[in-house]
Amino acid sequence: METFKTSKISWKLVACCFVLLVVFVLTVGAYLDERNVNTNPSIAYSEDSEVIPLVNSNYEELSTVQNEVELAGPKEEVANIYSIDSYITTYEEDIELLCKAFGVDKEDIISNLKEVAKVNSDKAFETTNVGFLLDSKGNVKTFANDLYGLVEYFYNYVKKNPKKVNNKRVAYKGDADYVEKLIIYFSEHIYTDVDTTTALSIGAAESGYYKVKYMLACNNVYGGMGSSGLIKYKNIEFGVLSYVRYLSRNYYSKGITSLEGIGRIYNPTTDSNGNKIASPHWISLIQTAKKKYSKYDFNLSIEDLVG
Repeated sequence: METFKTSKISWKLVACCFVLLVVFVLTVGAYLDERNVNTNPSIAYSEDSEVIPLVNSNYEELSTVQNEVELAGPKEEVANIYSIDSYITTYEEDIELLCKAFGVDKEDIISNLKEVAKVNSDKAFETTNVGFLLDSKGNVKTFANDLYGLVEYFYNYVKKNPKKVNNKRVAYKGDADYVEKLIIYFSEHIYTDVDTTTALSIGAAESGYYKVKYMLACNNVYGGMGSSGLIKYKNIEFGVLSYVRYLSRNYYSKGITSLEGIGRIYNPTTDSNGNKIASPHWISLIQTAKKKYSKYDFNLSIEDLVG
């Protein structure tokens, strides 16, 4: 009987010790975890236990973390742009294309973008106006989209730095496909008020579907005329950009969006009553071209041009 009682008491003691041990381990572990967080200000834990950066007064360190986030996925998944470094990472290929169009060095542009951001570090970083361009009242402008603001920055840059611009004209000898892609890119991603099908169709009607050699030699696909005749652009990229920008600034932004309304200015004639109207022949050419381009896929990315 004594042996039985002794055994029974022994198991109770073991059970109590086990419970005390578990409580001790959990208490000490929680204390150490709390101590680790409180003594390491560089990390914190979110509800799903992922490590996330805390707000940091060190601008460069924060920019580095944000740049890593930007590089983690494709451009389409980028939700926010926090700094000039992440902006350049996001739009690097767009910058490359525009450097080619404006005839400037990419490294000079990137260096200048960073310098402009540094000089204006007291202002909020506005992705639609990466050049911090001001209106007549001295306020920072807000453009329609990020790439629109980037183009305006380039126009401002070449105006202020004429010696850094290569204006040598290089006649375009490529195929029509690249020209069409440029029109799609500039109208779908920058001057989004311009109807892409109409822009493609007008250009096609004016340049024989982007195959007339003397127009391509001038990098002019829309028949734009100056005081000396057909306007000559330094390269096809700048020529197409100028064309789409011209449609946006002179027609679509002014509410002139119908083919007849555009044609009344673009290619006018007079009817039997002496009224100015769009040339019927010109309208017919555009409408025929539209049958072709209405079937095009406008889902074009910058990689399709630069790559």
